[in-house]
Amino acid sequence: MFPSVVPPCAGCGVCCHLLVELLPGDDHVPEEYVVEHSGVRCMDQHGDGACVALDPETRLCTIYDQRPQTCRTFSRGSELCRRVLKLPAEVVESS
Repeated sequence: MFPSVVPPCAGCGVCCHLLVELLPGDDHVPEEYVVEHSGVRCMDQHGDGACVALDPETRLCTIYDQRPQTCRTFSRGSELCRRVLKLPAEVVESS
């Protein structure tokens, strides 16, 4: 991995602009943060694509202990993380 290129998760929030589908067992997510798209339950997003649970100032999750499974398993420095950060292809392809 490229620790100097990949920022720390706390305060980054770039992945919090991805659409997050709620999985079976994500019943702990507060309903006021949930919307339905074509019958699929997802985290709601603001107009800029940011998850409604992302604090715009701190860029931290306001429901961290209740966050969906998808968010819990998202790994800093993973291929998806590096792609979301729009890192150069050589960084994305190397691990």
